Order: sequence, then structure tokens, then C-alpha cells
Amino acid sequence: MSYKKSLRGVFQYAKGSDREAEVMNASPHRLIQILMESLTGYLAAGRGALERKDTPAATQALTRAQAIIIELRTSINFEKGGSAMVTLDSVYDFMGRHLSEARAGNNAKAVQEVIETFRPIKEAWDALADIE
Repeated sequence: MSYKKSLRGVFQYAKGSDREAEVMNASPHRLIQILMESLTGYLAAGRGALERKDTPAATQALTRAQAIIIELRTSINFEKGGSAMVTLDSVYDFMGRHLSEARAGNNAKAVQEVIETFRPIKEAWDALADIE
């Protein structure tokens, strides 16, 4: 997978001085990992909030998850990644739309579907760290 180096949005998801320092010194690959880790957390939080019928918490978590998906989409390097990046962009588009529907319908199962869709992407990205 190939992403652009400029990831300005990572800073808003890095909480605490240790995490902020990590972002400042992170490679482009690590910055994407940080976004993906944050996305995983917000998706889980949103699903849990929906299951508890905590609409404000679900809205907050899922809105942040959607913002991260947008950041990941805008960071895709289509020139370097080729047709695989077009497919990845389509998957991220699906995830964002599905989250909107999940939030509108208070549907925790739909959020779980997004989690299951995203899991292999994150696992593949994490596996790339072992290669580099």
C-alpha cells in the first residue's frame, strides 16, 4: 500500500505528549499506523456506545472514525500504488458510507461490519512494518 508523506491530520488524533512526540518523529508508515490504531479504537468505542444506547458517545466516536477514514483516503498515493490504491479508496468510501448509515440507524452490527472490513487492511499495513 502506498500513502503520501503529508499527514497533517495525525496530530489531532495523537493525545498526550508522548504520542505527540511519536508523531513528530514518525516515518510516513508509522503515521498511517497511528491513524489506523486510532480508527480501530474509535470504531470499537462507537460500536460499544451504540450497544449501550449512548447516542452522544456513539456520534462522537463515529464522527472521529469517519474523519480518520477521510484522512486515510486523502493520503493515498495513487501515483505510487496504482490500481490497488483505487480499490483501497473504494473500500474506504464504503466504510465511510456504511458508518453514516450505522450512525443514522443506531446500528452496532453495521459498525462491526466496518471493523471486519478494515481489519485485513490494518493487518496488511502492520505486516509491511516487518518487511521495512
